[in-house]
Amino acid sequence: MTWVMALDPGKTTGIASLRIEDGEFVSTQANFDETVSIVQKAATTNREELTLVSESFIITQQTAKNTQATWSLELIGFCRAMARMHTGRDLVLQAPSQAKRFSSDERLKIMGWYVPGQGHANDAALHLMLLCVSRGLID
Repeated sequence: MTWVMALDPGKTTGIASLRIEDGEFVSTQANFDETVSIVQKAATTNREELTLVSESFIITQQTAKNTQATWSLELIGFCRAMARMHTGRDLVLQAPSQAKRFSSDERLKIMGWYVPGQGHANDAALHLMLLCVSRGLID
């Protein structure tokens, strides 16, 4: 079975996953500790099947002025370690603009993947959709 999990990392993280064979889609938002548990469980129990993808996070001068919180960077590093140690593959990183140019909330609604009021979960779903379509896993 092929399973893809996508993250929009941050203090509140969006998580979206899709099992390709049966089309089971799940998305949610979670805090930092919950996200660590979810990713760790997924990586250790679905070793060969799982591909992890995350929105990248680039520190700019504006970012440094706005916050010193390192939630996103820490989660990306954790996910990279989980992917390498347990799946034998690297974490796939996508720029926020890649997913937003590729798809939209309207397409998520058509797919039945849109969750009202859960912007982080929907952003994770956009990254999930981009990876799945670009790799030919879904149309």
